[in-house]
Amino acid sequence: METNHEDLLDEILAIEAIYPENLERKVEDCSIVVIKVPQHEYINIQISFPPEYPSTLSPRLLDVNISQDKSKAYDANYLKQLFQEVLDSVFHPGIVCLFDFLTELDAVLYEGDNAEEDDTNEQKDMKELVPIDPFEGWFASDPITDRGSTFMAFATHVTSEEDAFMKLDKLKTDSKMRKASHIMSAWRTKVINENGQEIKYQDSDDDGEAAAGSRMLHLITIMDVWGIMVIVARWFGGAHIGPDRFRHINSTAREAVLRGGFKKDK
Repeated sequence: METNHEDLLDEILAIEAIYPENLERKVEDCSIVVIKVPQHEYINIQISFPPEYPSTLSPRLLDVNISQDKSKAYDANYLKQLFQEVLDSVFHPGIVCLFDFLTELDAVLYEGDNAEEDDTNEQKDMKELVPIDPFEGWFASDPITDRGSTFMAFATHVTSEEDAFMKLDKLKTDSKMRKASHIMSAWRTKVINENGQEIKYQDSDDDGEAAAGSRMLHLITIMDVWGIMVIVARWFGGAHIGPDRFRHINSTAREAVLRGGFKKDK
């Protein structure tokens, strides 16, 4: 049970670092929290974590509240049932799931928001009604929190440097990514030029975290993967953690690469 509680506390710290204004602890041991759904803050959800979470039992949704100005657009009872189904779907025994749950809620509510917008703006250009999901195509690591700082990595398949930069720019439009202190990146890609020659591009960006990008590039080089961009976001918690930060950067980056199913070059 002690390990479960430690995992829960680490998860809560990570969520607080990524969404500093969205989570409220209702009890001291964090077994009940209230969260404003990121990017849909007009919806508050109250969640209970049983002592057996995350080893065997999933969290339970206690309540859903909708702000008065949006209350006519949503059925709170329906949302509670829907959100619990989403929560159950992302839970896997032994793995914390709150970040994945919030990410899935964002996608679900995007669809609902767009349906409502379609009903009231039928004459608008359809392109304006299609949301751009900043995380589309990215594979995420689990967040790591150490002395207040949170590290989380994302990896995606890319076909060129231009493709890599475009996907990174889109990722940075997300509200929580904009709050990151550093977004370090590394990429490797191959292209065939007009003469049929294979040209290789690889580089990195520290984004103010000295030597972090080059270490990430070294990691994907020794993993021998191409057509990849990997980034690590750090939300700084105020305490300097020294060389440990590089361990967290490498660990999360490697996890994101593995989750993306990138294969070694042949």
